[in-house]
Amino acid sequence: MDASFWDEIERSRSLTGGQRMSENMRLFDEASRRMLAGIKSEFPDISDEEARRIRNERLELIRRIESLSC
Repeated sequence: MDASFWDEIERSRSLTGGQRMSENMRLFDEASRRMLAGIKSEFPDISDEEARRIRNERLELIRRIESLSC
């Protein structure tokens, strides 16, 4: 792991709880947009609503898989 990774870890440790929550929300929003872009690339003719439905199904699947490992 390079120095930038450890710099990011140190930066994260200095954040308040609210700042961490805000950063997590920003990262989730970015990941969500990327998921939608990937779905639209996979199925170019679907509507935005259908792409969001597929994304939500995939997120639910991820949640179920993660809950099995606990």
